[in-house]
Amino acid sequence: MNYSRFIAVGLFVLILLFAFALPNPDVVPDLEKGDLDLPWNIRVHEDNSSEVFQLRLTHSTLADAITRFREPEGIAIYKGAKSDSLEAYFGTVNIGPLKAKLVTTLQTSPAEIEEMLSRSTGLSLSDSADKKIELAVEDRQQALNKKISAITFIPTYSGLESDFFKDRFGEPDAWIRLNENAVQYFYPSKGLSIIIDVEGKEVLQYNHPDSFQLPEEAVTEAINPA
Repeated sequence: MNYSRFIAVGLFVLILLFAFALPNPDVVPDLEKGDLDLPWNIRVHEDNSSEVFQLRLTHSTLADAITRFREPEGIAIYKGAKSDSLEAYFGTVNIGPLKAKLVTTLQTSPAEIEEMLSRSTGLSLSDSADKKIELAVEDRQQALNKKISAITFIPTYSGLESDFFKDRFGEPDAWIRLNENAVQYFYPSKGLSIIIDVEGKEVLQYNHPDSFQLPEEAVTEAINPA
């Protein structure tokens, strides 16, 4: 048996495996350079509107989001405790190397909501126990042209630590302790709030910076709440 040839082939295979196992130095740094549509790559335009995931709040439409991702799993009116909202739920989407649930809130007036409710096709409960009213076919078509006012991003993984977000978004301008397991960070200039829950899912909420309002109970002192 030609052992030298056997050894040479074995070494060549090991070299190939090692090469493929190494991270690509031209790709990995891009995670922080803003070349990918990652949650912390937020662009604020001259009119103070913010853009994330290639969607610019109050400019991009639901049709733009569908082009960016795919057809939403549902478009419905959610009757919350405080107000009603028109939302499109995309289910699990891939954003760069990340997977997350994504929901877009669409700009609608109270009068438009009432008209849609009068033509609605059915009532059910959402996962959050809010009432969910399915839209009539004609209203679903109209919803495609509605501007996106907010985006909710919920990573499929959980248990991320506060330092993970601080490293990428910076120190929050304010925060609230929600309970013994959860804290909420606020970044008004980016229109962003983040709920960090050690026993549940993290929730990132993107709003137009001009419409962002800090809760009265928010703490602005530079104290680590985690």
